[in-house]
Amino acid sequence: MRRLLKIIFFSIGLSFLLGQEGNPPELIMKDFTPSGRIEALVENIQYEEFLLVQLDLKNDSLFTLVNDKLPSLELFSGPASYHRIMANRHLTQIQSVLTEEFYSVINSNYQLMNNSREYWVDFKQGSETQGTWSEDDAIELTCSCLSGASDCVKLGWDDSWWNPLDYWGEAWYGYQPPYYQSIDEIRVTVRGAQCDDLPVWSETYMGLMNDNGNWSHDYELSIDYTDNEYIVGNVWSGGMLMPRIGSEDNYCIDHIKLEFFYSCEEPESPTNLLASDGEDCLMVNLNWTIASSGATSQTLYRDEQIISQLDAGDSTFEDWGAQTGVEHIYCIQTNNECGGSSMTCNPGSKKSSPLSTSIVNASDGDYSNQVQVNWIESEATDEYKIYRDGSWMGIISNSQTVYTDVIAENDVVYDYCIESVNECGSSEWTCDTGYSSTSQGDVNDDGTIDVLDVVIVIGIIIETHIPTDDELSAADINGDGIVDVLDIVILVNTIVGD
Repeated sequence: MRRLLKIIFFSIGLSFLLGQEGNPPELIMKDFTPSGRIEALVENIQYEEFLLVQLDLKNDSLFTLVNDKLPSLELFSGPASYHRIMANRHLTQIQSVLTEEFYSVINSNYQLMNNSREYWVDFKQGSETQGTWSEDDAIELTCSCLSGASDCVKLGWDDSWWNPLDYWGEAWYGYQPPYYQSIDEIRVTVRGAQCDDLPVWSETYMGLMNDNGNWSHDYELSIDYTDNEYIVGNVWSGGMLMPRIGSEDNYCIDHIKLEFFYSCEEPESPTNLLASDGEDCLMVNLNWTIASSGATSQTLYRDEQIISQLDAGDSTFEDWGAQTGVEHIYCIQTNNECGGSSMTCNPGSKKSSPLSTSIVNASDGDYSNQVQVNWIESEATDEYKIYRDGSWMGIISNSQTVYTDVIAENDVVYDYCIESVNECGSSEWTCDTGYSSTSQGDVNDDGTIDVLDVVIVIGIIIETHIPTDDELSAADINGDGIVDVLDIVILVNTIVGD
């Protein structure tokens, strides 16, 4: 019928056109009109319930009726199909001017949650088609009637100005959205224009193609498309979303925008992460409670760096790469196709060799024929090794911090060093010098000063006893270099306590 009408009008104007010296009319250039918002009527999100309504305003009369009734609908594209979110009060106003033939409620409980749901968007140029089909080759990669457009495709075109017939052409576009657990909404926006100067005679449709090659070819070009059971049961085609546009006369597509609203929940976090603190010399042991469900893998971090990718069921790990003497921060998170959970963290460290003792004191002549060495206890020490002049003298347990060198020669200065030891290794040495000397008055070197020492001193003086060097040094109590009666007096006073 439309073709017939077009032929009739064509015949009426044919004589006029032939009188134009055989030149075709100038091409009508069209500017874009921004598409209106699907939320144009949304005012108060918190206190109203919403519907998703499709308006099939296929001619100027229907368009004018609704536009005059609700000018805030933003019906910028003229006669077309529109999706709009509205409250019941808005629907009542539309029902006052339209019959049910020209509107339908797609979703009676529309949830407007754009700020809380996941969002993905992608664009395709008109020329970036996934595929096309036409009769009589009625498809051309051109932007011939659009001002400021580029990389377009024109459907149902015919360059012969004198040809009154319509030609059908289709183009579809492939989008691969992200992984999702559920789809909330799909919106498709077509930016284009009808190149026909009498567009009322031409039909242009939009929909989504499914795996069977079918598509929702049941309404005219719609600004927004919502995925739900009321429109198309299966909107996937080969794992992709494929908006499909068909026109029978000169519809030029500049670009297609697809908005994908979906839900994708990250898995729960692991709990009770424990990292060992100084328990093992070679590694840090970790264990945790795995998330109850939803995870496909786990990621383990040390000091914010990934050290391992683990299976979802793993709950232990041995970190052989931990540094000695460093407290690391370990964190673990679970992952799935939607992302990663929040992290669960705990500090941990390897057991290290002990620190050196801070102080070592070796006696300086306080004892005859022996040197006493003592030191400050060091942490994480199992035992101490004692060295004299670099030679190992012995080992004592960590409960003792005193060592007596009973084989020291008098008046010989030695270098005493202490090394702290545990199963992980040993510390650096801490050292001090010390020496022994003959005790003044203890001539016979029996550890006490008594009358026996007086007898030896008298024997030295009257030359009945030939002393050794140590005996001479011990008998010269006043240190004047001579053993005489004065030394006896001092010795006797020492014995009697004066």
